[in-house]
Amino acid sequence: MNQTELIPTCRFAVKSEDSGILCHCAQVKEATVHRAVQEGVVDSVESVMAETGAGTGCRACHCRINRVLSGLPAQCGGRFDRCHGCGCISALCACEAA
Repeated sequence: MNQTELIPTCRFAVKSEDSGILCHCAQVKEATVHRAVQEGVVDSVESVMAETGAGTGCRACHCRINRVLSGLPAQCGGRFDRCHGCGCISALCACEAA
């Protein structure tokens, strides 16, 4: 049986060349994290923290880091976004990853 790999998509995602800051505490750009993922240097939030410094401050960007690790843009352009930490809609999410 031929299994097809599902590519994550976000219908609200905004595509841009320079999508800006992913982690405001450490001033790490989304492009820096994307590059580390593409080069195979990182594969978890912890490895992103160690390699780039993103996520080491207030941790509010952990959901955005998880989105990038999943192949999605860091920001969802929609009003509501699913938290990859707990699966709740982020507007209602109370986990530390949100």
